Amino acid sequence: MRYSKLFGKTSKTVSNQATAVSHKLLLQGGFIRMLSAGRYTFLPLGFKVSKKVEDIIREEVEKTGAQELIVPTLQPLELWQKANRDKKFGSSMMLVKDRNEAEFTLGATAEVVMMDLVNQMNPTYKDLPINIYQFSQKFRDEARPTGGLLRTREFVMKDAYSFHENEESLKETYQKYWVAYENIAKRLGLKVIVVESDNGAIGGAVSHEFMVETDVGEDTIALCDECRYAANLETAQFDRKDINLDEEIKDMEIVTQPEWVETMEDNIKHYGKSKEHYLKNVVYKDTDGTIVIGVIRGDLSVNPAKLAKVYGAKGELEPATDEDLKKLGTKSGWVHCWGHDAVYVGDLSLKTVHNFIGGQKQKDTDSINVNYGRDFECQFFGDIAEAQVGDTCAKCHKGKLRFIKAVEFGNIFNIGYTYSNPMDGNFVDKDGSLKKLYMGSYGIGIGRAISTIIETHHDDKGIIWPESIAPYQVHLLGLDLFDESIKAKAESLYENLKKNNIDVLYDDRDDVTAGAKFADADLIGIPVRLVISKRSLEKGGIEYKKRDQSESKIISDKEIIGELK
Repeated sequence: MRYSKLFGKTSKTVSNQATAVSHKLLLQGGFIRMLSAGRYTFLPLGFKVSKKVEDIIREEVEKTGAQELIVPTLQPLELWQKANRDKKFGSSMMLVKDRNEAEFTLGATAEVVMMDLVNQMNPTYKDLPINIYQFSQKFRDEARPTGGLLRTREFVMKDAYSFHENEESLKETYQKYWVAYENIAKRLGLKVIVVESDNGAIGGAVSHEFMVETDVGEDTIALCDECRYAANLETAQFDRKDINLDEEIKDMEIVTQPEWVETMEDNIKHYGKSKEHYLKNVVYKDTDGTIVIGVIRGDLSVNPAKLAKVYGAKGELEPATDEDLKKLGTKSGWVHCWGHDAVYVGDLSLKTVHNFIGGQKQKDTDSINVNYGRDFECQFFGDIAEAQVGDTCAKCHKGKLRFIKAVEFGNIFNIGYTYSNPMDGNFVDKDGSLKKLYMGSYGIGIGRAISTIIETHHDDKGIIWPESIAPYQVHLLGLDLFDESIKAKAESLYENLKKNNIDVLYDDRDDVTAGAKFADADLIGIPVRLVISKRSLEKGGIEYKKRDQSESKIISDKEIIGELK
């Protein structure tokens, strides 16, 4: 490809909204352009990269036995409603109606559609496992699309789905995808950390995310410094310290309390005890309007994803508003640990303290010597606390947790019967009986993968593409092209590279300085740069330089093809 004819050129300016390195470089390098917030056009350079990423994913995924297909992007809303999927995804769904007022959603993912498709085939045990995948456009109405391709409202995703007789069969395919994802990451030049994660809107019980450490990451991973435990904050487990379980349990009392005591800091000032001795309540609202109160030890924080899982939320929990608290008959700082018209969910830490302070605050009174199990109980009880740096690992009970920022490169989910139960996803077993299909799903976003690669493969000059996905193998720069003899040699080399099936981008511009061409080459980031100029010819040939190296060398015309191959 001649650079003079390439649609999409480099740019020195970039939007001040582009804060992530990958976003800036993709815009400046002429790989993408923004259509609207969270929606990007892939220009020819970006499109070539995306197709190479897809090819690598396709090769590795098909090693699991997966077969490629594609389902419609416009999906009947009734399918989503049947599986309560619309409630789980909530406001991020994009809805449309056709001329007959039939409601559809623009596909955010395809679990329900794939389950419906498999149902249509009336599978028997002989057909299982079924392993299918697609590359398709996904639509999610993200509230805050950020980081260019890292979080968008429209993107291409490889989403795969498997259907099984039971969990044992699923585990075999799950492990195959695990290996496939590690191979994909390696071929893309990414170092991944596999972490336990929350299934969130996808549903099911078990999932793992393949994370890449980078400062631009929106996710926080907890890592143990002793064992290999790694988990997303939404699932990270830690050992809660017993605070004072050797203390004698006292009778609960209602005591006079000054009106100025409202916050945790006020409590500490008034009672003279540290945070772990107090009860704390955090209030959320489910998508159906149910008020959910997380009850926790005062020095800990509630993780909303953990809270939703223990409670079994119908959708994504949102912090309760002042109006919600008013309807409960209370306000911030005055929420009770029992008695409100709400669902109470208690944390494991409630059993680590004797004689809590708080729980039933009134205008000038509060309760002390409150003990969980004797004085109050929550409808639900489990791990709802967010891990903190320095907490003791719950796996090895020795190491301390540290945090890193990371981007999610891919995920694998053990969905189980989440969709087969409400959608009657059945197969005919050997004895002729109908049994539920056991399901898994597996996703990788193409744009996010590209951005993650750039975040970990760049320098202050531009992108450094891994050879496996670079838009071209070689970037040929012709300098001194006003000299007809040099121009002829450059043109001859360009044709020779193409003849030998070497994918080449040829900067044939004769009205641009050498410095500008070098800067563009570094910005675009193609692995090998060849320079043909008066100087290189005087030295005996063509200047050869790899993008990730500082030194160059001169290679003769006869040697160049062999060197590149």
